[in-house]
Amino acid sequence: MKRTGIIVLLAFALVASACGGGSSDTTTAAGGEPASGPANVIRFTFAPDPVWDYINDNEIKQQMEEESGVRIIAQVTWDEFGIYAGGFADIVSVGDFEVPTLDAETGQKSVVFGKYNIDRSVIAVPASDTTSQTLVDLQGKKIAVWDSVSSTLIWGVIVKQIHDLDFRTGGGDFELVQVDITNTGPLAAAEEVDAAIVLPDFAVNELMTGQLRVLYDGQTSAEVYATQVVGNADYEGPMINVFLAREAWYNEHIEEVKFFLSLWEAGIKAWQANQAEIIASYPQHFAVETDEQVAFMQDWLKKHDWFVSTVYLDDEWINSTKPLYDVMRDNGFMGTDEPDPIFDTPQNK
Repeated sequence: MKRTGIIVLLAFALVASACGGGSSDTTTAAGGEPASGPANVIRFTFAPDPVWDYINDNEIKQQMEEESGVRIIAQVTWDEFGIYAGGFADIVSVGDFEVPTLDAETGQKSVVFGKYNIDRSVIAVPASDTTSQTLVDLQGKKIAVWDSVSSTLIWGVIVKQIHDLDFRTGGGDFELVQVDITNTGPLAAAEEVDAAIVLPDFAVNELMTGQLRVLYDGQTSAEVYATQVVGNADYEGPMINVFLAREAWYNEHIEEVKFFLSLWEAGIKAWQANQAEIIASYPQHFAVETDEQVAFMQDWLKKHDWFVSTVYLDDEWINSTKPLYDVMRDNGFMGTDEPDPIFDTPQNK
């Protein structure tokens, strides 16, 4: 109850701040009905992020806002799903595979208009396991995961498509054990489970010291998906972060959306030009502390960058992404009557 109250108060503050400009700052819909929100203001909720910190600390955001006249009111929180679902944010970021669930829970259609982070999870086994190469070799084994969706769902789709095996919590061809996200790697390293889905930034020590070995020739879920499911090694996805907004808000705020994407594109360019510096400057976002850990993460991201090359969608990317939902429906990860999310390319308007 206390946490809910805090979220409501924060959200109310955001709404009050966003609407403080008066009626001259607000659009109106047809027939005199109130529109979906004020012009030139974006209420944005997002998890803590190094690129966001960088563009704020280096006044890139401030300069672009001043030049454009558009203002972003950001709520940085780990509960971005709840803030958005409660109607207190215009734009949010979730996994592309989570959009159908978000639409179902909010009762409103969303429009996906940008991309940002690629799923970075890997399947890792203890160093003592010198033979396993893929999940085929781990049928019936105990595997640590942190939930039944997110990266677990992505690996479920991959395993079904390329191995025809059932990888999900509560049944299937494996014994999936849910633990805290920070514990999957350590549990595997300690041989308390046979394998784990691991985020590299949550298992730095175990990966750095060789206590864990990554299957699939060291590939991340996105790399396996691109090469073995999509058949295009250059495909960026599946995504743990795409940018989306409610359809009604999106349709009335195309110019704001264009600005939002231009700001994040500047952030991505900054990341590409200053990757090592950003990791060293914001080590907390990569769960590293020592110089050795920072160097390990810098090297890991050179090989497995989970930030996109551009935030902008194009028809090729959209057409490569939509089959994900067919796979999810075919394999029970979506309802058979659930539609694909809506994708759009506002930069072309």
